[in-house]
Amino acid sequence: MMLLEKIFKFEQNKTDIKTELFAGLTTFFTMSYLFVLSPKILEQAGLDFGITLTVTGLVVFIGCLFMGLIANKPYALAPLVGETAFIVYTVVNALGFSLKTAFAAIMLCGFVLLLMTLLNIRTYIVEKLPNSIKLAFCAGLGLYFIFISLRDIGIVNFTQNPIPLETGNFTHLNIILGLFCLSMIIILAKRQIKAAVLISILTTTIIGIILGDVQLPSIIMSIPQSISPSFWQMDFAGIFTKDFIPMLFVIFLLINIDTAGAIVSLSFKNENKNESLKKPMIADSLSVITAPIFGTTTSGAYLDSMTGMQVGGKTGLTAITVGILFLIGTLFSPILSIIPSYAYAPALLYVGILMTSALSNIDLKDITEYAPAVFTIAVMIYTYNIGTGIMAGFLVYPIIQLLSGQKQKTNIITWIMFVLSIIFFMIYPY
Repeated sequence: MMLLEKIFKFEQNKTDIKTELFAGLTTFFTMSYLFVLSPKILEQAGLDFGITLTVTGLVVFIGCLFMGLIANKPYALAPLVGETAFIVYTVVNALGFSLKTAFAAIMLCGFVLLLMTLLNIRTYIVEKLPNSIKLAFCAGLGLYFIFISLRDIGIVNFTQNPIPLETGNFTHLNIILGLFCLSMIIILAKRQIKAAVLISILTTTIIGIILGDVQLPSIIMSIPQSISPSFWQMDFAGIFTKDFIPMLFVIFLLINIDTAGAIVSLSFKNENKNESLKKPMIADSLSVITAPIFGTTTSGAYLDSMTGMQVGGKTGLTAITVGILFLIGTLFSPILSIIPSYAYAPALLYVGILMTSALSNIDLKDITEYAPAVFTIAVMIYTYNIGTGIMAGFLVYPIIQLLSGQKQKTNIITWIMFVLSIIFFMIYPY
């Protein structure tokens, strides 16, 4: 008890062990959908579900240890769904790059983020980026996830016709159950049920079992699969090729904005708002470095941590509790592996819907702010490429502000991004 007090400073933070453990349990149930969603997405890049589930649990555990012991904050660190979807659907499946190269790029970006954190310049860069463009990134990623989810459920299908998309058959079981799952998530979330996403996924899967569309596994629990096939599977030689360098920059930009933005948001919700962000950012940088070593994508702070904070979580014990529970969860790989696309895709769709709420914070009365944001989102979606959308936004924003007589809205960072965007499009592997 004295050792825990010394590490986590319960008295100083006006909390106790019981409260911290309950907060950790609350956060775990809120973000437990990650057990299904992250491995299922990575499965579409050729990775084994069982191995990836074990890796997910291990990476969450290690990341939460970093946050708990280095920063003593209740922020859970885990593989980010947004980055995972971007790496799988865009970098690997759409553009054809190797997953090993993407993992190597993430690790390199993690080291750069750590250096930037130690030099106190990481948050400076994020703060200087145009707010409307940052919000456009979030909303654009959300719409991208929605599109992917609609495809996985079967509501939208690709065609070879002049019109590239067609409507799926709404009488098919996968669409009916997919819409049921999405509706259930929204209803339970509205009623503030902490495990709304997980409950909906499992309920929909059970219905699929009852209807004979999903087969039960022979066992429910098993020893976690060995991670040796996924450990240190990185291709560093592929990072600095002419074709991949533009993607390296986009990956770094996404990781920096997402991870730093989450830490800033969570720290604002924390009682000690004036504390330095350096230690939490060191912890999350180390987590970014660690994730690809074991075989998964970017690990960062989850905004779901706010649920644990709302019930009193204030110290690193909350985060470590989340990590331990995720580690225990790796024992249930057999039952989690049978979850069909119409049960997990609505979870990603729901995440996308939440992300589009960022649009409400863009100044719709100023066309020089919302026009570049809408343009950024449109390019992200209609090119089926997050990277080109992001760089297109940085290309048009400072020009619009300069020529509309609002040079004061730009800064050194926006112009650096403008130049980098020009270089990006000059060397992009079209």
